[in-house]
Amino acid sequence: AMLVALSALSAAALCAGPRAGGAAGPLSWGRSGACRTRQARMISVSGSVYPASEEGSPAVQLFTKDGCTLCDKVKEVLVSIAAEQPHSLEAVDITDACNAVWFDRYKYDIPVLHVGGQYWTKHRLNRDEALSALAEARAGTFAPRRGQPDAARLERT
Repeated sequence: AMLVALSALSAAALCAGPRAGGAAGPLSWGRSGACRTRQARMISVSGSVYPASEEGSPAVQLFTKDGCTLCDKVKEVLVSIAAEQPHSLEAVDITDACNAVWFDRYKYDIPVLHVGGQYWTKHRLNRDEALSALAEARAGTFAPRRGQPDAARLERT
């Protein structure tokens, strides 16, 4: 199985996704302390994409996987506004075994974005939407958006 090296702090943050009831999810680690991908042939894309350029800037999580071209387009929008609306960007690879909760929830809907740990949007992002949401997050007025995907819930019904 392929192991992906992540710092203990980043890995713990990435793999502590919610379970039913909102509790932190279990960690799934190899002997080296690295998160394992679900399938050996896949490469994990989890980790910091870029840090915030200013202290106190919003933290954005991009739920993604290797080869997601829509995710690349969303990332391009975020990179293009980073100077105007500073934020950090962290990629969360839903195919990593330690992110099984996110895989179950988002497997049909990536890219999915969170800001400050709250659901923001899925599939596409334009410049104006990004600027607006990040301004809200910086001001402390960002509220989770409606329509958060949950494939596992839909598959149970």
